Amino acid sequence: MTKLFRIAGICGALRKDSWNMKLLLEAKRLAPEGSVVEIIDWSELPVYNGDLEAEPPKSVVDFKNSIAACDAIIIATPEYNFSFPGALKNAIDWASRPLGTTNSFAGKAYALMSAGPGAYPGSSGGHRAQLHLQQVLSILDTHLVSLPMICVTGAGSAFDETTGKLISDNTRQNIALKLNNLINLSKKLQH
Repeated sequence: MTKLFRIAGICGALRKDSWNMKLLLEAKRLAPEGSVVEIIDWSELPVYNGDLEAEPPKSVVDFKNSIAACDAIIIATPEYNFSFPGALKNAIDWASRPLGTTNSFAGKAYALMSAGPGAYPGSSGGHRAQLHLQQVLSILDTHLVSLPMICVTGAGSAFDETTGKLISDNTRQNIALKLNNLINLSKKLQH
């Protein structure tokens, strides 16, 4: 029997009706046969405190174990003030520390997506947030799947109001392709 390929899905926004959660849900629907996107809830994580590393709270242990148990990671994040949310940085800090011992991201391939409200010239759809996330994740022994880039602009009208699904066939195709690329890179890294 073939082992199910598990992808940790992390949403950079805590808002219940987040466009980025909708992107993750779309990825979950589009996961190729033999794979699953497991959306990980990190909303209960405390603010990072190095004094707690030796005996971290249960929410931290559960979060770290959930990521470590998966074969790859996909993150969908909004862009706040030209970067990704501070709460997401907090979650990444918890998952990767203490240094040199329990980095849940180590050796994993990851992919990024983003959705934002802008539909005006110069709107990035979260591109700058993705660039900053790449900087942070590059030091954590991760491997980026960069293409195709998924930055949804005008996110307020990008999803069907009834189903929550993406309206754009092209964007759905790109998510499916990105998931395939993520799985392929992960399998290469595992060998």
